[in-house]
Amino acid sequence: MGRFTTVITLLIIASFVRCGEYDFTVEVAAGKFQCFFQPVDLAKHKTLEVDYQVIDGGDLNINFMILHGANILKQDQLRVDGSHRIELNQPGDYQVCFDNSFSYQSRKVVFFEIFLFDAHGNLDETDLSAMARTDADLSSKMNELGVTIDEFHRRANGIKNNLNKVEYHQALLRAHEARDRAVMSANFDRVTFWSVVHTLVMVGVAGVQVFMIRSLFEENSKIGKVLRKGKFD
Repeated sequence: MGRFTTVITLLIIASFVRCGEYDFTVEVAAGKFQCFFQPVDLAKHKTLEVDYQVIDGGDLNINFMILHGANILKQDQLRVDGSHRIELNQPGDYQVCFDNSFSYQSRKVVFFEIFLFDAHGNLDETDLSAMARTDADLSSKMNELGVTIDEFHRRANGIKNNLNKVEYHQALLRAHEARDRAVMSANFDRVTFWSVVHTLVMVGVAGVQVFMIRSLFEENSKIGKVLRKGKFD
C-alpha cells in the first residue's frame, strides 16, 4: 500500500508542475528600455504567446517588442495592453522588451505572461512521473480500485488544466484591479491637487479684494490714493 501511495502522490505532483507558463510583474524606469529573455527548444516548443498590460505609472502606456536576435517579430506603440502569438521556427533566446524611453518622468509597472505551447497546443510540461518507483503489481492494484493509471492521469490532467485556467483568469483580474486602483489613485491625486490650487486662488482673490476695499477708505494708504485718484479723474 505504501508503494501505491507513493506512485499516486508522484502522479499528482507531476500533473500540477508547469514549465511552459511564466508570469512576471516588472517596473520599467523612466527613459529605460528593458528586455527579458526566454529560451526556446524547438523539440518541445512550437508556439510562443505573450500577454501584457501596464498596471501603473503615467498614462499607462508603453512600447512593446518581441525580438529574436536583431529581428523584430512583433511590435506595439504606446499601448496599454496587448497579446501576441508567434509560430516558432528558430531555436535560441527570444526577447520580450518594454520601451519606456519616451517617458522622462513616469516609471511603468507591467504585468506580463509568457506561454510556451507544444505541437498539440498544450503547455510544455516536465514529466515527473518517470521519477516514481515502478511496481509490478500497480496495474492490478489500480484495477481493484476500479480505475486505470491512464484514466487517473487523464483526470488529473483535466483538473490541472481547469486550475490553470482559473489561475490565469485570476491573474488577469488582479492585474486589471491593480490598474484600476492606479487610475483611481492618480485621479484622486489630480482632483486633490487642483482643488487645493483653486481654493488657494479663491482665498488669495478674496484677500486682495478685502485689501483693495480697505485701501479706498484709508487716508494714508498709497494704493487708496491711487485708486481714488483714478476714480475721480
